[in-house]
Amino acid sequence: MAFSFDTTYKNLDANLYSRVTPKSIANPEILLLNTGLCTDLGLDTAALNATILAGQELLEEPIAQAYAGHQYGSFTVLGDGRAMTLGEHVHDSSRWDIQLKGSGRTPYSGRGDGKATVSSMLREYLYSYAMQRLNINTSRSLAVIETDDVVERRQREAGAILVRVMNSHIRYGTFQYVAGHASDELQRFTDYVIDRHYPQLNATARTYLEFFDAVMQSSIEMVVDWLRVGFIHGVMNTDNMSIDGETFDYGPCAFMNYYDEQAVFSSIDKHGRYAFGNQRPILRWNLERFAEALQPLCTQTALTYDELEGKLDEFEERFDAHYYTMMRSKLGINSDGEDELVDEFIEWLRKSNADYINTFLELETPGTFDYPEFATAEFEQLRDKLAAVGLDEELMQEANPRYIPRNYLVEEALDEYLETGDLSKFKGLLTVLENPYTSTDMGSQFQQPPPREFDAEYTTYCNT
Repeated sequence: MAFSFDTTYKNLDANLYSRVTPKSIANPEILLLNTGLCTDLGLDTAALNATILAGQELLEEPIAQAYAGHQYGSFTVLGDGRAMTLGEHVHDSSRWDIQLKGSGRTPYSGRGDGKATVSSMLREYLYSYAMQRLNINTSRSLAVIETDDVVERRQREAGAILVRVMNSHIRYGTFQYVAGHASDELQRFTDYVIDRHYPQLNATARTYLEFFDAVMQSSIEMVVDWLRVGFIHGVMNTDNMSIDGETFDYGPCAFMNYYDEQAVFSSIDKHGRYAFGNQRPILRWNLERFAEALQPLCTQTALTYDELEGKLDEFEERFDAHYYTMMRSKLGINSDGEDELVDEFIEWLRKSNADYINTFLELETPGTFDYPEFATAEFEQLRDKLAAVGLDEELMQEANPRYIPRNYLVEEALDEYLETGDLSKFKGLLTVLENPYTSTDMGSQFQQPPPREFDAEYTTYCNT
């Protein structure tokens, strides 16, 4: 079977999407196909040829979704400018959006060309694969299809299409769009989202309030997981915030090497709005915007805005609870409390600027890394304090990855493909990241951070 589509989004108000057609491609070529994801979706790999995956053989008419969003704090009306949903694939009573990214212009493209470079689509494939293997809720990449286009960005590259899979692409910004452009449809749209993503809430007395609560909780869990592995999303605009806590849109994202809460690698984030340490307050800010988008429901239903604000008032306590639970696991502390010790450890990371991932591996197995910051009396004293209450090896191994996509290794793999057409390094990284919590070679090249000067200059781009 190729896809089994049943696209319920088309039953919504026609103002929420546009019917579109993918651009014509003469010679599409499958560069990567995620066979594990094919299995999860019940797809026959033999039936997934390049023309189907590139949207050249359509099973139904694709759509591009309309939405809005606060981008770097400024409100903008947006939409899928270079993405098209082929349909909602149904398998074993589960539903997934199958979306093409880089498939051509849509009514929401503005001045954009609707295309994507092969390096940016390979990057998203790798990052989404890594995040899934790191046990983080994420979009997944089914395939990368190289096209016969030449795409102009920072350099001339071959074009590509990413086939992206998500539970759905509904986002905070979708609600912002509905509230601003079809507010009379907001209740119907919210009911649709609840039925699709949170059907268990239909049995509750305060369904809309519990919906906001569930979205907040799923988003907290997502961002705390980012902090666990040192991930910096890079574009936490409200249009990139999934309604069910799926990480998506891997544009100017990166992983932090040396601990720095001000770490930011995005070329367009000039003031560090979405820096590593700002992801928590930005989530709160984004949730406030989401609550404002739900405000019309307060005149249509029994929901009150005071109730929404009451939920927002719980944010700090709930985030803290989830964050400290996560940090205790990373430090092998199998009990409640010890928040002050966690804070002391974080303060040491701030001062030492040590490699974030390898610090926890060194705590677990002293002597693994010959870094000067691990040879200090302060680190030894801190480790002794942790040993008295934690450093449970099994707990730490579940929380602390051995491998992340080190930025310099990702760039080396992409450069090799652009220069030679060879995916060997890229596929080698995928193999390592397949089991990121298991290491047979502690101290291997895949665990080494780059020189500090690399991170000081490293820049990522949206590539739109």
